[in-house]
Parts: sequence; C-alpha cells; structure tokens
Amino acid sequence: MQITTLIPAYKTKYLAELLTGLLTQTRPAERVIVSDDSPDGSFGALLKEGPLARFASRLPLEIHPGPRAGAYENFKHLVKLWGGQSELFHIHLDDDVIYPDFYAQHRLAHATGEAISCSISARWTANEKGQPIEGMPIPDGIFHAQARMMSVGPMALISSTVPYCQNWLGEFSNCVIRAEHAGLLADTQFGGVSYAGLWDLGFFIAASLRQPIAYIQDRLGYFRAGGEGHSAQVNGKHMKAAHLGYAALGVGLQRLGRMNESQARLCYEGIAQALMARYGGQEDMQPFAVLLMRMAQQDATAGEDFMNAWQAFLTHHGF
Repeated sequence: MQITTLIPAYKTKYLAELLTGLLTQTRPAERVIVSDDSPDGSFGALLKEGPLARFASRLPLEIHPGPRAGAYENFKHLVKLWGGQSELFHIHLDDDVIYPDFYAQHRLAHATGEAISCSISARWTANEKGQPIEGMPIPDGIFHAQARMMSVGPMALISSTVPYCQNWLGEFSNCVIRAEHAGLLADTQFGGVSYAGLWDLGFFIAASLRQPIAYIQDRLGYFRAGGEGHSAQVNGKHMKAAHLGYAALGVGLQRLGRMNESQARLCYEGIAQALMARYGGQEDMQPFAVLLMRMAQQDATAGEDFMNAWQAFLTHHGF
C-alpha cells in the first residue's frame, strides 16, 4: 500500500528533525506534499535552498503555497492537493517526529485484511529538545493487552475518552488514514454540533463509527509539548476550544445515541471543573463553567444555552 505524507508547514524551527524522520523510514512514503503556510514562505524556501535543501531533494517532495487561513484549513487544503492518489495518507505536523519504523508498522496494520478506517500508534510526549518525558494515559485494558496491535471500535473509543475528557490516542501525526475516509476531515460535527478545537479526537471517533481503528502499541514517534505549538498557549483560542470541544462532543454524541446521560454528565462536570481551575478569572470562559454545571445537573434549558454560547464562541474566534 502506498502512503502520501501531508505536511501542514508553518514553523521552520524543527525542519531538520522533520526531514530526518522522513529520510530514515525503513519503508518511506511514496509521496510527500508540503503546504507552506509560513507567513513569508520561509519553510518552502529552506527546502529549496540552503543547507537542508540537499536532504530535502532526496524525498519525493512537492511544495505548494498554503491557504494562510489557519492550521485546520491547511489540513483540508493538503487533502485536496493529495486528491486521493494513494491508498493511505498521513498528516504530519511540522513539530512532531516519527521514528524509523513508523510507516512500516502502519502499513502492516492496513495489510492485515481487516477492514479498518485508520491506524493509530502510541507515541511519547517530548520536551522542547525532543527528549521523551512521558507517555499517553492509555486505558489499562489496552496498555496491558498481550497483542501489539488491536482493533478498537466506537463503543470502547467513546467510553474511554469523552466522559473523562481525555484523549489517549494522540494527534494526526501518529495516525495513518485510509483514502476512503478522507471526507470526514471536512465534516467536523456530530448531530449538528461542531467539535472544532478537538479535530483529531473528533475525527478518530467519526472514523471508528465507520470502521474500527487499528491501535499499534509501539511508540513510533513523539509529540512535542511546549515551544510554539497551540498546546503551549493555554490562554489561546485553540486551547480554550479544545476544552469546550469535549462538551461539544458530549452533546453531539448524545444526540446520535452514542453516549448515555451518565457519561455525558461526567463529561460536563469534568470540563466545568477544569474551566474553573484553569480559567477562573477569565470572563469569556466562566459562563461556560456555569452552563456545564447546569448541564451536569440536567437543567432543561442548559443544553440550548450552551449551543448558543458555543456557536458564538466559534464565530467570534473564526473557527
């Protein structure tokens, strides 16, 4: 099976590590597409000229200008550039790193003959220097399983993530997707409720509703915490949306009959507590904490009030 790597490029700081990860693959990608969203086009320029250009030239590389309309719009732009021309594709963020067997292991997952929507491998969280410092909060039943590769369906996936406001799966960088499920990246809602801000977990759940996910136990790369990424900007719009996105997933999945009331209440109460702890003095977030506590207490009008506030938040921040 052929794999295309899609790189939504913005930060040039980790370009050498990105190239090293791609060049040292035991089974490299057949095509690498870069959509350069850097403000001055510096990412693409460094790939064409300078000390890293000779390494970049060893890759089957295409460089295109990005839409400059936000990170997720760049994801969708890349999918259009790819055009479904390989069985598998991988969205590789520019500050994450994949280890040499990443593509080899993911190809194996897709070659088992089982119908799967995507494959997700465990990964490390690393510090700014790229040193692994912690793993993911993988559920005990999966972490202690004898199988190194296992199938995860929607019931197990939803029940182990949204009620506990916890994404143990990771990001797009540690996921390889089958071509036929690419359209899910453009349909970021459940039951008419947008899950903007939690695009990765929302996609994983949406994919699992079509076909199971193949989960690979081996840690085949790392996510870089801190630095210039959205996760380091705690008070930024993306991290705030990521918090509220769990509640949005709860509402949407409950509408679809995929979450029960007790699971939803657990989610709403958990996010309300997190908002009070992390954003206690911020006027834009405190109303959500109150709303979510009302939802946890099954206030009849709280759900509609949340939806109105959530839509206003998304519109205000340009999601």
